[in-house]
Amino acid sequence: MRKFINGIKVILRIFREHKLRSALSVLGIAFGAFALITMISVSEGMKEKNRREIEKFGKNPVIVKSGKVFVRRGRQRAITTSTTLKLREVQIIKHQIPYIKKAIPAYMIDYPVRNKGITVFTTIVGTKIEYLKYRNLTVKRGRFFNRNEEKSAAKVVVLGSKIAEKFFGNEDPVGKNILIFRVPCKVIGVLEEKGVDLAGVDQDLLIYTPLKTAMRRLANVDYINTIYIEVDRQENIPFVKSQLISLLRKLHHIKPGERNDFTVLTADDILRMQNEAIRIFTILGSISAVISFVIGGIGILSIMILIVNERIEEIGIRRAVGATRKDIIFQFLTESGFISFTGSVLGVLSGISVSFVISVLINIPYTIIYHYLIFTFFSSIIIGISAGMYPAFKASSINPVSALRRT
Repeated sequence: MRKFINGIKVILRIFREHKLRSALSVLGIAFGAFALITMISVSEGMKEKNRREIEKFGKNPVIVKSGKVFVRRGRQRAITTSTTLKLREVQIIKHQIPYIKKAIPAYMIDYPVRNKGITVFTTIVGTKIEYLKYRNLTVKRGRFFNRNEEKSAAKVVVLGSKIAEKFFGNEDPVGKNILIFRVPCKVIGVLEEKGVDLAGVDQDLLIYTPLKTAMRRLANVDYINTIYIEVDRQENIPFVKSQLISLLRKLHHIKPGERNDFTVLTADDILRMQNEAIRIFTILGSISAVISFVIGGIGILSIMILIVNERIEEIGIRRAVGATRKDIIFQFLTESGFISFTGSVLGVLSGISVSFVISVLINIPYTIIYHYLIFTFFSSIIIGISAGMYPAFKASSINPVSALRRT
């Protein structure tokens, strides 16, 4: 223990005498630990946020979109459009494919919506009553549309919270009218705030209306562009997806080798695309952390070699009064370990703190994985000790007689 304390005293003296070099050595290790902790924490927080966003899609969801759709930067983007997805296919899907609990048709269209001189270009969602429960939506004011309004294609709408605020501020919008393109519609309800879902759609900016209203009164079309499906159990989702593709290809008379005119997405598909981008972000961050660790290790190596060269006489005296080679090796490994320990503590603490700040700023769950903390901490120390091995063995091999001649 006394040897350890003496070693710490010596390294503190070296720190005072060589402030810049010592600081650079410590910061090299610290930045490596900081980068690794921050990258892992932020990426895991983003993954956790994505996992939570799946709940906004409903339970065990599968989504059929007309045309070719892909997900980029968290948003669904259409490459091609199609008019072949028909309302009757929803019933065929429900009856011919097992494990499906719900199949809810929807027609979405982007339209300008006006009220008292305010115009907002937003998405109108024409759908069924079941959509409310499927997407876990809650009515804050008023009500959702009913079966009679569905059958009669009533000109009624339910507003997302942000749309209601844009048009009416603090006023109660229930009972008032808005103009969708050229069609006046009565507001019958406002939804609770829901936020952005995993596909990048801000649900608070949407306006909901009965499916027939959207198809006949607003767009005058005979097709739909989305089917929301709920599967009974998660393990049945891959089977349902494959059956959907086969059935829709048959219904749309798509020949072998021809491309689909529809896209079938599961929450896992979107999550996988999102996590792939996060994985690349994590890899790049990890590479920068490794580079920082290497630079820190080189810094410790250089400063320890400097320390050995400056303390040749001291080493000679210690050897002359009975210190063994093991004592010298222990002393220098203690000193290099202390440098890496200092950098590791500084890096881990700063990584935890900065991760918390980032999670607040970009609104992701604050996630710290403790085994990564332990791994980072001990990796930093191991790198420091490894960098100090060569100087330690070099110091232990100094000839006492030659060293004393320099005094």
